[in-house]
Amino acid sequence: MRQTFSRLGLRLAGAAWMVAFPTTVRAQQLTPAVRRAVADTIRQQADRVIAALASRKIERLMELFTTESDLVYVDNGRIYPSREALANAAGGFFKQIGKAGGTWESAHILPLSPSSGAFTGIFRPQMVDTAGKPLWVDGKIWTFVYQRREGKWVIVQAHEVNALPGR
Repeated sequence: MRQTFSRLGLRLAGAAWMVAFPTTVRAQQLTPAVRRAVADTIRQQADRVIAALASRKIERLMELFTTESDLVYVDNGRIYPSREALANAAGGFFKQIGKAGGTWESAHILPLSPSSGAFTGIFRPQMVDTAGKPLWVDGKIWTFVYQRREGKWVIVQAHEVNALPGR
């Protein structure tokens, strides 16, 4: 009886997982063409993060994120549970930027569905503050989860951590 219950429990858990997280199943069913298209789009979106930093305008960065209440941003152990919290935290940093640019290194893109995917990459900055002092010398590792909402690709979840020095 115990084994039967365990097997039934596993089947129910598996069915619940598939209902709750349908993109897991769909990610495996993407055609190569769709997978490439989603990956290319996500890469372009990640490049927009660098362009937003280079603009030194917080508004340009914030337009890349969802306006819906499910946004969560994690920065080196701090959780910003809303768009407003992120904008307030990043706004102070943007005031310090004198010049910004950089490149992605070791980028990994995972298409999850025709309208979602994830990007992880090491951002190697070429940035200085308003006094000319280098910023983020070792870089940042960012993971962005993208979803197309109302026809626009936006970041719905993000995680940022300081990178180790480049090799």
